[in-house]
Amino acid sequence: MRRSGRLGWAWMGVGLAIVCIACKASAPPRPAPARAPEQAPPRNPAPPLPSFAPQPANRLVDVNGIAVLALAAPQFASLPRDQRLVAHFAARAAAAGDPVAVEQGYRHNLTVIRLLRGILTRPQVVPAALLGRIRAFARLVYLNHGLHDAETGRKQRPGFTAAELRTAALGAAAAGADLGLPGRNLEYALRALDGPLFDPRVDAQRTVHGADLTASAVNFYEGVTLRDLESFPERAPLQSRLVKQGGVVSERIYRLPAAADALDRALPWSAPPQRAVFEALSAFFRSGDSAPFEAAQHAWAEALGPVDAFAGFIDTSADPRGRKALFSGVVGMADPERTAVLDRLRLRNAGEALLLLASAGAARPPRRYALTLETKSALFAAPLEAAAQLRGESLISALGEPAFAGELLRCASALRFAQLALRELSRARVELSAVLEEALAQTNAHVLVETTPELLPDPGCRELWPRFVATEWLASAASAGDADRIEDDVQRAIQLQIWWFTGKGALVERHIGGVRYLSVPDTGRFRSAAQELLALLGQIQSAGDAARWRELLERHASRVDPQWRDDVVARLQGLPRRVAVLPPRLDAVLDAAGNVVDAQAVPVPDLDEQLLRDWATY
Repeated sequence: MRRSGRLGWAWMGVGLAIVCIACKASAPPRPAPARAPEQAPPRNPAPPLPSFAPQPANRLVDVNGIAVLALAAPQFASLPRDQRLVAHFAARAAAAGDPVAVEQGYRHNLTVIRLLRGILTRPQVVPAALLGRIRAFARLVYLNHGLHDAETGRKQRPGFTAAELRTAALGAAAAGADLGLPGRNLEYALRALDGPLFDPRVDAQRTVHGADLTASAVNFYEGVTLRDLESFPERAPLQSRLVKQGGVVSERIYRLPAAADALDRALPWSAPPQRAVFEALSAFFRSGDSAPFEAAQHAWAEALGPVDAFAGFIDTSADPRGRKALFSGVVGMADPERTAVLDRLRLRNAGEALLLLASAGAARPPRRYALTLETKSALFAAPLEAAAQLRGESLISALGEPAFAGELLRCASALRFAQLALRELSRARVELSAVLEEALAQTNAHVLVETTPELLPDPGCRELWPRFVATEWLASAASAGDADRIEDDVQRAIQLQIWWFTGKGALVERHIGGVRYLSVPDTGRFRSAAQELLALLGQIQSAGDAARWRELLERHASRVDPQWRDDVVARLQGLPRRVAVLPPRLDAVLDAAGNVVDAQAVPVPDLDEQLLRDWATY
């Protein structure tokens, strides 16, 4: 299996010259000097674009601007039985870690979920109007894996009052519901939730960068400050929680024996590459030690097959220190057509394309549609394309420059696949900062696109890359919500690029018919600016210059212009603000004795039913 190639990290070939940074405050793009609008390039005969179908999906419901898609996987039935069973047990292992990810996100998440679950199991005792509002909030909590929005990190407030919640809870308890509060006075327990649920000032932001740990609601630390950790040795920084009691800091390592048990049941059905991954992961979940987890990552980087799966503590985006990771897990099956294209690339990482069969923890619903560990990237391009069907064309029509909108629509699907592939297949772990890792990956994609015609054989589509990216950057302003600061890693990386490309004159604000657009006046200038940014980021990484990086983030990547945000939100009115995809259920097929003998993929038929099924194990 290849592990390197002709391109590798693109910045290595750019030259790590020090790039002078204009130390100006972050500001919205300024209007370009008056000039004739650039016209879209004429259509010339070109090689056909790769054409891949999205993963089949059905739109279930919209929840506060989130469109929910239920994915199907009809190809699952064509897998050999042993691989269907592998996928089933791997999905169960991932699901076993889901409550851990919920608890990691916020210390009150599990209590609230169990309370909502108990009320929703006794709907007959709750007034209909109130039941609808409780159910709507439960959907939000389910889709965001807790009380904080998965994109903005802002705490979500329910559409009911504390008194109404008390009425519903007492009624459900009287009807025999399990509210998850054994041995506690219910009235007291409900009052303890008044602040976390109803006061917007309490734990308002899941993650706050540039502040002490107590400013963040995320549940990696209890009573611990940054000063406490200056000389504290962590044995398992990814998979542990730090607690200070009686003036002493202790490290509490997560162990997941139920996940290990599920993986052990997959072993008899596993092919040798899979077996090495599952054996190491099982040992990790039982012991909590880092060594078997590292072995599992090594094995996964070498394993390719009809079913692929991985789970563990991977996503560090929620930790203000960037060290501790949320649990996440994914299971996929081979997407041969897209994988064939990836096989022709020679980038840093080997790539495989997968249909989504299961996701858990921070990957449910998926946001990045990829998993990159060591020198392998698994791309969930088919479910990404399914999600894009609900927003892509309308978003380009609303935000793309009119002169290029038609061509952007023609190339959009191929550009999305290329963007995902180039971002992930050039990604490498960056210890200094998760935002730096993301910015490097995104900027690498800008540089590599001209040298990878395997992904975009149509030169007209390759020429449109900067305008496609600018349209997505403009759309990202709507993702900031009403927060004053941006705390999300992906959004901060985007904001940094907007600042950089604007300062280089490669991105400008243009008014057309009274409407503002982000315009790329010269694609050559865009490419040059990308190479210069890549050199700068590479230098910061090589030098380990944390102070310089923090200054860049604070000055140029932590705020979005509110006028741009409000304008974009208004223009995208009627479109879902994001799409959440739910993988199919991998249900067991039992024999007469109750033994699991096979598995089948069943699309989620109802969000409220699925919510209660998943929460039943919390």
